[in-house]
Amino acid sequence: MMKSLTRIVAGGTLAMTAMLVAFYTSPASALSDEDWDTCARSAELSSDRPIRGCTAIISAGERLLAQLVAAYNNRGLAFRANGDLDRAIEDYDQAIRLMPDHHVAINNRGVALMAKGELDRAITDFDHAIRLKSDYFAAFGSRAAAYSRKGLFDRAIADLDVVIKADPKNQILIRERATMKAKMGDAVGADVDFCRAEALAGGTIAPTRPR
Repeated sequence: MMKSLTRIVAGGTLAMTAMLVAFYTSPASALSDEDWDTCARSAELSSDRPIRGCTAIISAGERLLAQLVAAYNNRGLAFRANGDLDRAIEDYDQAIRLMPDHHVAINNRGVALMAKGELDRAITDFDHAIRLKSDYFAAFGSRAAAYSRKGLFDRAIADLDVVIKADPKNQILIRERATMKAKMGDAVGADVDFCRAEALAGGTIAPTRPR
């Protein structure tokens, strides 16, 4: 039987992403369907059920590396959703220890570090994730958020340029870029982006421009 899930969980205006990874279970597995399902759905379930499910997978000592990495990564998402950032980071550390080139877990750890205010460490993780997968746009969006928090708007805009090029109709990111351009004093560039975002929104949201 195969349990698979690959979802993007957006948080914040810059669509910082934490990605779930897929599970591939063996017929001989002694674990229940609920264990796999709740762990795989860790980002959408707010209770402790995903933590119990992922813990059961880890405790069962599954020998397939990908399953262990998925369990640690997804339990980390559940801990982060519950506000337990330190335990989330510990689980991402374990996933990365088992699979050092796992760009998803590296990015997720960066998102948790950013939530703790450890921006430099978070940026280091985002840099690493991008080096491992140059078209991993989640890491570009996450790094843009970290740069923005540090007031490095030029770098944040450069990262948003990459994401917007791949997703040119994302009016939320275009609006974020416009706000950053305005903060840098680029009134013309900001106005172009605000107008573009408002056109894409089709009048469904009220214009919100910084004053």
